[in-house]
Amino acid sequence: MSRILIFMLVLALGFYTSNAQNFKFVAMSDTRGSDLGVNSSVLTKVVEHIMKNYGDSKFLLFPGDLVDGSKTDPDYTVRQLLKWKEIMKPVYDSPGFIWPKIWLTVGNHEVQHRDDEANFRKMFPDVFMNGPQDEIGLTYSFDYENVHFVFVTSDRWYYGDPEVTTDDRRDWHYIKHLDWLKNDLAAARERNVRWIFIQSHEPAFPIGGHLKDALPNLGKDLKLPLDSTRQWYLNQRDEFWNILKQYKVTAYICGHEHIYGRQEVEGVYQIVSGSAGAPLYYFNPKYGEKRDSLISGMEIKYEDAIPYFETLKYFHGPGENSQKSREFVGYRAFGYSALIVSRDKVVVKSYGAPPVPGKNSVMDGGLKLIDEFEIE
Repeated sequence: MSRILIFMLVLALGFYTSNAQNFKFVAMSDTRGSDLGVNSSVLTKVVEHIMKNYGDSKFLLFPGDLVDGSKTDPDYTVRQLLKWKEIMKPVYDSPGFIWPKIWLTVGNHEVQHRDDEANFRKMFPDVFMNGPQDEIGLTYSFDYENVHFVFVTSDRWYYGDPEVTTDDRRDWHYIKHLDWLKNDLAAARERNVRWIFIQSHEPAFPIGGHLKDALPNLGKDLKLPLDSTRQWYLNQRDEFWNILKQYKVTAYICGHEHIYGRQEVEGVYQIVSGSAGAPLYYFNPKYGEKRDSLISGMEIKYEDAIPYFETLKYFHGPGENSQKSREFVGYRAFGYSALIVSRDKVVVKSYGAPPVPGKNSVMDGGLKLIDEFEIE
């Protein structure tokens, strides 16, 4: 019996017993580093903590930036991905996790060359092939225990003339197939799924190191009013979030920002579980903070961030947090999130460890519980 058929039987069994069963899953992203494209030291510690404390989870979600990637050598990116899979072997070998053990899609670092998407699909073939035709293996969805999971890629590669490479470029910072997503969520609601989780690499509401891009993609040196290109990206982000609101999505889980942060925006949680090894960022600058010069992990000074805050309608100024929600909770830490799903609520527990002072890629001490909240 094929693995896909076995998994479909598991899904069906989960659907009919969903009222009686609970399950756990783990989410994390962004593990790139200097050891063949991976931060092996941090990722190894994160994996050890997961297996010790959440070895009874059903699967792990990973929305991108597994490795550092390469702009010029796609074979080198493949070797990096093999290194990543080697470190993740305890998860892949776990008898408790079910096929395919890890669900994932690309981040911006896996798509830097015209061959990268095809190579990624070859490296990770064990996902459902039910997405849009040009995003097969990168965008897809499935049900488990009457819970719907969707992966949508935010980072693609654009092919102009297939015979000419000079017009190739990245096609990133937006969700391309919003109609597919809307139809997928509508079908899930018709099946009366209990919870919906959507995963993609880039946040809808940037919280730190990517205020200038992510899904709003406002660009460098923003000047108001917005030009037509910046407005188009912002409109795409808004439409994406409106779809999540319309279909009452439980949470949007993403990375790209190398920090942890969660907030509820118009009824939908955004959970950034953004560094299981990638160099840690700092949060959006606040009014009164003294950032005379930028250091590694700081993207922008407060006065330069004001046009971005105004456009994104973030709370900024004296006493504000420079985020979309005043109830924003965040930690500058390496780590991951564990989600415990039951019929009436989802408990989210996030674990983290700070960096060694002055070293944004080295973990200081062990992982500890840094945040816990419930979605009802």
